[in-house]
Formats: sequence, structure tokens, C-alpha cells
Amino acid sequence: MTRRGVQRVLALVLALAVVSAAPTVVANVAGGRAHAPAGWTAPVLGGYVVVLFLLFAQALRTGGSTSGDGGLAAPVWALVVLGDLALATFPLVTSGPEDDVPWVLSLSPVTVGAGAVAVSSLGGALALTTVHLALRLALQVSGVWTVPADVAVLEAIGLVVIAITASVAVLAVRGSARQLETARSAAERAAAGAAAAEAAERENSRWDGIVHDDVLASLSLTAHARDGDDLARARLAAGRALTSVAREADREPGTARPVPVTEAVQRLGDAVLVQHPATVLELVPGRAGGRLPAEALEALQAAAVEAVRNALRHGPRQGVVPTVRVRVRAGGPEGGGRLSVEVRDDGAGFDTRRASPRLGLAVSVRRRAVVVGGRALVRSAPGVGTVVLLSVPLDGPGSRS
Repeated sequence: MTRRGVQRVLALVLALAVVSAAPTVVANVAGGRAHAPAGWTAPVLGGYVVVLFLLFAQALRTGGSTSGDGGLAAPVWALVVLGDLALATFPLVTSGPEDDVPWVLSLSPVTVGAGAVAVSSLGGALALTTVHLALRLALQVSGVWTVPADVAVLEAIGLVVIAITASVAVLAVRGSARQLETARSAAERAAAGAAAAEAAERENSRWDGIVHDDVLASLSLTAHARDGDDLARARLAAGRALTSVAREADREPGTARPVPVTEAVQRLGDAVLVQHPATVLELVPGRAGGRLPAEALEALQAAAVEAVRNALRHGPRQGVVPTVRVRVRAGGPEGGGRLSVEVRDDGAGFDTRRASPRLGLAVSVRRRAVVVGGRALVRSAPGVGTVVLLSVPLDGPGSRS
């Protein structure tokens, strides 16, 4: 419960306390057993009616500040002042000794309880209670109404117990609310930090992929160029790298719209064929009616292209280019609520247990898939080729996995 919620509960409790004393007050006033004049009684009771309205308004209020007193301080202090003021002035306006207990005394528990809510310490609550007990003593000394000393002491002890109990309860509830809000704020800050870290990781992953796939690739082609054709390819690669860097620098992440599954499958197939036209391609759009976030599609596309590039770069055996097979599947028994890409080659392969992770697989394949909530699995062995399995979750219908 927030501190605002605590204030609402306290307002409701005090309002109900005032209502609980109303039958006694009404019975005394309506039955003519109150000797105070109407000119005094009406303003006092009118003040309680106004305070009661304010308390209910605070209890039913849903907006406003989530911390602080939420506007409760004014009606609570009004209860304390009204109770003490009525008790202090009653002997001055009454016409004679009371046969019954004066109705102002029935409001003492409300006054003491309000004092426990008004202050923020047990000592403050006891100080307000002491003031009220002194006014009760003055009422008895005035002769307007007297009770035996033992009865007066027991009533005083009862009011002190009420003050202590109410104060301890209020302080405990308020302390718990503060701790809860502190924990909630810490959790919100942690969540915001995690979201920022995730966004930064995605951004870093995109740039790392561009640097590896485009910039470093163009530099490698330039460094190993042996003739005019090699230099032409290096110039084209450098142009693509510059275009990629410029496009990513101008783009704002998260602004692109999700892509329908069928379009996403086709885009993936086209990207693979641009990289390696001889790829054996199989597209299975399935019946999934979901959509794929644009960032997830870009990450999956870049990872798939890099997996094909790795197969062509590291897979040849004795100068023979391996056959690369790519299967893109959406939904279905294998894909579930995911869009999956399988890149398989029959090249040289490598020992995944001994070989250090290649930069292309670690950055451009695995990391790109993971930062968008996807999966990446690489299987390989010397002489049997390599299989790269990629998948990302779909949004919307058919996305449950």
C-alpha cells in the first residue's frame, strides 16, 4: 500500500469513528439532556459535520499526490481542535450540573485517535492526549459533571491506551508504506536501468555487426586485393559500408513498424540470395498470422547473411565451395510461434569444443539474435559441415510457443 493509500484508510477510520459517536450525541441533544445552548451546540456539531465530509472526501479520493499527507492533515487537526475546544468551553456555556455523561465526553476517543494520526511520533500523540486529559479534569473540577476518582483514572488510562495503540499502529502502517514505496522506486529504477542497458546492448550489437560485416570486410578485401577486379570489389564493399554507417546513424531505433510474417520470410530469402545466389533456398511461410518487430527482422536477416558468409569464407575444402542450404520457416510444429532460419553447409566444419569462437559467429550471429530475444545455436564438426539455427519470437496471432 502506498502512503496515499494509507492516508485514505486513516481518513475512512476517523470518519467511521465520528459516525460511531453520532448516536450518543444525537440522543443527548434531541432528548434535551444537553444543557448547552443552541448557539454553542450548533456551531460545534456543524464543525464536526464539515470535518466528516472532508474525511469521506479524502477516503474516496483516487487522484492526487502519492506521498505526503494527501490533504488529510487539515481535517485531522480540525478533529483535535474541535474536541479540545468543545471540552474547554462546555463548562462555560452549560446551565448547570449534568445528570448524564456530557455528550462532549463521548468524542474523547475520536479526539485522542485523531491526535495519534496528526503527529508523527508516539511522544507527540501522548502530549496531545495529556492536553485532552487536562481539559477533562477541568470539566470535572468545574462541577458540571463529576465522577469518582477511580472511575476518572480508569477513563484516563483507557484514553492513554487508545492513544498508544493508535499511534503505534499508524506509525507501523506508515513505515511499511514508506518501505514499500522505497522498494518500488528501487525496482522501477532497476527496471529503467535494465531497459536502458538492453537498449544500449541492442544499439552496440547493431554497430558491432556493421563494423564486422561491412567495415572490416571492406578493409579485408582492400588489404588482400591483387588485381583490378579485387580492387573493384573492395570499392563496392567500402561503398556499402559507408552506406550502412550513414543509414544507421540517421535511424532512430524503435520507429520502424512490425513486418507481416510472409513479408519477413520473403525478405530473409532475398537477403540470402543477394549474398550467395547459389544458395539452395526453402521458404515456409506457414499459417502464422503474427508480425515480426522490425528490429528483430533486421537482426535475424543480418545474422543469417553472416552465417552464409561464414560458410563461404571458412567452409571450402580443397578449393571447392560448399553447398549452402537455407530454410526459413514461420510457425508450424517446428517453429511454433517463432520465425526460424536454418543455415546448413557441407563444408570443412570445425570442432566447436576446441576452436575459439569466431568473431563473425559471436558478434554477427549469436549476439544479434540474443539481443532481440532470439536464439542462436551453432553445430559443427570437422569434415561434416556446419549448421546454424536462428529463431526469434513472433508477435500477435500464432505467436504462442
